[in-house]
Amino acid sequence: MLIIVFACVVTTEVKAEKLIFGKHKKIIVIDPGHGGRDKGARGPDGVLEKRVTLTLARMIRAELENKYSSVLTRSGDYWLDIPDRTAVANHTKADMFISIHTGGSFLHKASGILVFYFKEISEPAPAFEATLPKPFKDSDIQIPWDNIQNKHIAASKVLAELMQNRINDQIKFMESKTESAPLMVLSGADMPSILIEIGYLTNPATEKELRNVEILSEIAKGISNGIDDFWHPSYSHKSSLHF
Repeated sequence: MLIIVFACVVTTEVKAEKLIFGKHKKIIVIDPGHGGRDKGARGPDGVLEKRVTLTLARMIRAELENKYSSVLTRSGDYWLDIPDRTAVANHTKADMFISIHTGGSFLHKASGILVFYFKEISEPAPAFEATLPKPFKDSDIQIPWDNIQNKHIAASKVLAELMQNRINDQIKFMESKTESAPLMVLSGADMPSILIEIGYLTNPATEKELRNVEILSEIAKGISNGIDDFWHPSYSHKSSLHF
């Protein structure tokens, strides 16, 4: 019931924006990871993932506001289950879904930005799940749109690669790369979808960078540029993919 009510509210907002800005404005759903009781990763100086992701999501929305209809899955410090996040994207018939996280590791020197797109599990689930961060492998959560992302994998991979290139253009001190993984938050999304880990918050140097609003602003610009590249008419002409 919560999923339906929340999705209906967001859908109404998006429809209103379409009336104002035009029928063909793309809908981008930005998902700030964690929230509420789930703090996510914690940096050595106490910076919390849930706060970094929400701050960045708001910056991304500001970058997109004149070009797209953008929706946040959460606008404050509260928890949403994974199906609720996917429901926002599916019920609003979003054209793109981007989930924002930070990395966490026991190795404090771990660094870099990762851009994930979905893939199905190709080995026994217990073995693969042992390598995944906790937020991505909650076996008690059932996605109502089981693996519907499969039909969007090719487009999502292209989006991930474009996003990697644009983030690298903006951020020179952290390398970014793309990876595929069976991430639950992407599994049920019925549109091109990626998850971005914007750096390892558990790395003291990265934690300092991610509390800097100027650096977060540069990341937001890179993400906005990656979205532009994906929808740019010249890209659609050159690509064999049809979105």
